[in-house]
Amino acid sequence: MDKMKSFLSIFTSAKPKSRKAHTVRTDFYRGHFIKRNADSSERWSVVLGEKIAVGEIKYIKMTIDHWADTGTFVPPEYFESNDDPSSRQTFDYKNFKIINDLGGQNDWYIIYRGKLMKGSKDKIIQVIDRIEERVSVIK
Repeated sequence: MDKMKSFLSIFTSAKPKSRKAHTVRTDFYRGHFIKRNADSSERWSVVLGEKIAVGEIKYIKMTIDHWADTGTFVPPEYFESNDDPSSRQTFDYKNFKIINDLGGQNDWYIIYRGKLMKGSKDKIIQVIDRIEERVSVIK
């Protein structure tokens, strides 16, 4: 039995293998690996061409989208500084979300069945009502 243990010890290590203490979480998005930074759970990084982008995951994904669509690098800080959710207004009407990003009277819009409708909130509501009337008559 002792000979067998000594023989097997040649092929196995004496110490049991331990797991890595600091594993890095990665995500795959549009052909690019996004890595979470070990020091912060909110900061992610990605390599695009010769540049490295570091930021929050949603802004990193916006940077990757812009890179994939246009081939130009826009840092995540640009999207972060231009993202002002406090100025965005939404209005729910019959399970449709009417959105106003700019704050003007005629700056409301909705994407209805893949088509963009823009204008005042009242006019968009009238158009939705007319479309639903036509659909109910057809049924």
